[in-house]
Amino acid sequence: MKSKKLNTKIKILVLGGSRGIGKSITQEVKKNFKKVHPFSSKDIDTSNLISVKNFIKKNKSTDVIILNSGGPPNLPFKKIDEKIWYKYFNQLFLGFALILKDLKINNNGYIFYISSSIIKEPPSSLLISSSLRLAFTSLLKSLSKEYSKKNISIINIAPGPFKTGRVKELISNLKEFEKNLPTKKIGDPKEIGKFVNFIIQNKIKYLTGSTVYMDGNTLNSLT
Repeated sequence: MKSKKLNTKIKILVLGGSRGIGKSITQEVKKNFKKVHPFSSKDIDTSNLISVKNFIKKNKSTDVIILNSGGPPNLPFKKIDEKIWYKYFNQLFLGFALILKDLKINNNGYIFYISSSIIKEPPSSLLISSSLRLAFTSLLKSLSKEYSKKNISIINIAPGPFKTGRVKELISNLKEFEKNLPTKKIGDPKEIGKFVNFIIQNKIKYLTGSTVYMDGNTLNSLT
């Protein structure tokens, strides 16, 4: 049986590619593409702008980039000081913005952003995450028409509860939590990986400037 021939032309950079959703994306796209480069927080820490600039120096261009980062702590508003705000502003907004500003995305490429479904229905908790991810979602929407001139697609993937280390940190009793979900189960990160792989492999280009909510029907709003 012949081994599957991999695409050797398309270069894919996966931030946060060593664990959770980023790792699943890496594993799935590697089934079709050879030039897949996952980066852990040790390779690039988006809260550290020097680390971001060093990453850009080493990676001047790509066909596909997955902008993905771990989540900030769940803190009450009064407990969030300036130091915390600055750190996560860099990690979830400015670091990504600098990458898009200075790293070339080749024509016909893709920009995937892994945000969160809480940008649609911000809860009273997770204030840092919801506010900064929503802000970057807004920036991507503003940039999307300019990128479309080069046939570069921007897709914001907004996951609900998925089985990752992050969810395990936030939810103490996962089995009990699942019972209250519409699907009665938490999401499998592989599904996001398969979605990203499908989009790139099949050259889906009319889906751009959009947010795709993969939330297992946990959201209540229509739009």
